[in-house]
Amino acid sequence: MTKNLILGIDPGLKNTGWGVIKSFKNKESYLSHGVIKTSSKDNLGERLVSIFRGVSQLTEEYKPSFISVEKIFSNINPESTLKLGKARGIIFLVAAIYKIEITEYSPNSVKKNLIGHGHASKFQIIEMIKRLYPEVGVIEDNAADALAVATCHSMQTQSKIQI
Repeated sequence: MTKNLILGIDPGLKNTGWGVIKSFKNKESYLSHGVIKTSSKDNLGERLVSIFRGVSQLTEEYKPSFISVEKIFSNINPESTLKLGKARGIIFLVAAIYKIEITEYSPNSVKKNLIGHGHASKFQIIEMIKRLYPEVGVIEDNAADALAVATCHSMQTQSKIQI
């Protein structure tokens, strides 16, 4: 594992966003980002295997010290919430297999850490990610959310170190 590498993940059954940053001495630096996409034509098991393989490959490639993930929130549709929970379960499984510490942050705490208030829009998150990491370029909202949760973890860890 590379010290201070954080793999942020925004889990989803259709699109699982991911972002990798390095955190060192109260400064974050961007490494990479992307989205693991699954097809709605595939059955649930095949989609979960795709997420498992994608996150495992990222873990092998970057060897992060931490995985950070957004906490689940209840959708209006309970079936969607359950599917999201299954995708999140895959992330926890990968973390357990590779013995990587995993942390969870609520969407509101991620937004509060990055933007300053807990009800920021997707546009505000994307713009802040581009400001923090100018080399990112064009980014999908799932990957921006993943970089945001990784950055939130770095900020939370740094504030605990300073106390």
